[in-house]
Amino acid sequence: MATLWEKMIPWKKKMKKPQHEIDYVLIDSDDKTKTGVGIKTGKFAGVLYHYGKARITEEETHARMSFSYTIISSPVIPIDELIQNEEFHTLIGDILTEILMSQERANEEIRINNTEEFDI
Repeated sequence: MATLWEKMIPWKKKMKKPQHEIDYVLIDSDDKTKTGVGIKTGKFAGVLYHYGKARITEEETHARMSFSYTIISSPVIPIDELIQNEEFHTLIGDILTEILMSQERANEEIRINNTEEFDI
């Protein structure tokens, strides 16, 4: 998995990496089927949304992530404008990358700390 993430790096602009609990928070929905994301900082602060399907496509030496999302609410910027806003799309792509990478780091920690072999 790390190799795939390394392939995505050339596509990224030099931007500050979004940080969980500082720049965004994860919010459980009432029906527990989707986890929402709330942006806490910057010009998109207050926007709530959730992700749909996501996938990573390898393209020779690079990889590209594509995903769908639904905006739940936006207190300042109209939702129609957000959908067309490339900066917003890049931000939520960076947040999704951070979420996936943190899950990968957690899984890696479990694999390193659990030395028992699987009995298959």
